Amino acid sequence: MPGQRSRAYKLQLSAEGVQLFLRCHCRLCRLVGDFLPYGTTLLVAVTAFDRVAIDDAVSLFLDPELVPMSGRIVRFVGTTPSMAATVDDIRKRIEGGAVHPSPQVWKIFVASLAWMDDLADREIAQLFEEIIHKS
Repeated sequence: MPGQRSRAYKLQLSAEGVQLFLRCHCRLCRLVGDFLPYGTTLLVAVTAFDRVAIDDAVSLFLDPELVPMSGRIVRFVGTTPSMAATVDDIRKRIEGGAVHPSPQVWKIFVASLAWMDDLADREIAQLFEEIIHKS
């Protein structure tokens, strides 16, 4: 096999967290006017969260409003293997910003989706275009 083109990432969500993901996904699909894989939504969310200032990222990660988004509903979403490096960068930044122990990856996904949910349509569409043109 010449190279791995996708990788599955684990989400641990509550019913409310599933609704957050679906809201972000449907919004992104509507903005770009196309059917998209779920992994594209996760990639856009994580990429957006990676660009957040460290203080904002830490405060969002520690926000008690995120707690109800996490749960026992496990879903795997496939997207680019390179997203792992972005997640690792976020993890190191958050850990350096007063989150101990090192944050769990699925919690970074929940924080990323919450951040994406608050972004303006224009920001999401621009980020999507940027990501698509990199591929």
